[in-house]
Amino acid sequence: MVSDQYEKNCNIKRDDDWYILKLQEELGELTQNYLSYTSRGRNRNLTQEELKKNISNEVADLLGQILLFANYHNIDVEKSMEDKWFKYLK
Repeated sequence: MVSDQYEKNCNIKRDDDWYILKLQEELGELTQNYLSYTSRGRNRNLTQEELKKNISNEVADLLGQILLFANYHNIDVEKSMEDKWFKYLK
């Protein structure tokens, strides 16, 4: 698993708090990149294309962290989506 390798390579400890705190960190990074992309934050001398790619990467990081959080807490994401979101499609 990617996260297991990340833990090993970066010498971090994933405990109960790590999963929710990492979610917050990734959301902050997505927000920072969105602000840069929309000219409301420093663009760090990046092109619009590079800024958009950064947003895409942060969305992937955030989604990955959400899945890790759900897995750690034994949450069935598919069932949760069915119960909360997809019920409106019926």
